Amino acid sequence: MLNKVFIGYDEREDIAAHVCEYSIRSRTSSPLDITFLKSSDIPEYNRIITEPQSTDFTFTRFWVPYLSGYKGTSIFVDCDFLFLDDIQKLIDIADNQTPVSVCKLDPYTPKSNVKMDNVPQHRSYRKNWASLMVFRNDLCTMLTPEYLNNEVPGINLHHFTWTDSIGELPLSWNTLDGYSTTQNPSAIHYTDGGPWFPQYQNTYYSKLWIDELSRYQENG
Repeated sequence: MLNKVFIGYDEREDIAAHVCEYSIRSRTSSPLDITFLKSSDIPEYNRIITEPQSTDFTFTRFWVPYLSGYKGTSIFVDCDFLFLDDIQKLIDIADNQTPVSVCKLDPYTPKSNVKMDNVPQHRSYRKNWASLMVFRNDLCTMLTPEYLNNEVPGINLHHFTWTDSIGELPLSWNTLDGYSTTQNPSAIHYTDGGPWFPQYQNTYYSKLWIDELSRYQENG
């Protein structure tokens, strides 16, 4: 069985998703099954509760174990990531005794009230922990369609109230552009907005993404 990678997809960030995929494929050591995660592709998705959602994948990310048949190991990642190392390493280092492993980022205050294309910025407990997750799918059977469609408030999903056991990944795999200056990051997360938005083309790590975009356009 191929390891599955789900990239959260939002049409406003189409190019980000494709560059993220390219950065994964061009550095991986093993075959991967990579899927763009879209709510329209999940027939059972029926979350009609009105809640803030900055992207189409705000809540669908937690459907990954169900979409994987509760089998094997799967990775979810926001589309605004750039991988600089082999994503297979995440599967190798994830805690296989816990339902999910994440980078346990320290609490921080966003630098602005909006992000991306003027989307309201949300401040929350465990902010960005769910932006990169390695699921041990057979331990995530609590994440059923019924639960995922009806759990309120939805922020509970991001706060991981559905499990009391969370594995830990190295922070270098979720290096926040604008908040961290890690010397050898494994992955950059353009959490406030990436260079595909004009106002984010001169950030600390923007050139890395722009260079990757050029490689994608030449080789992708």
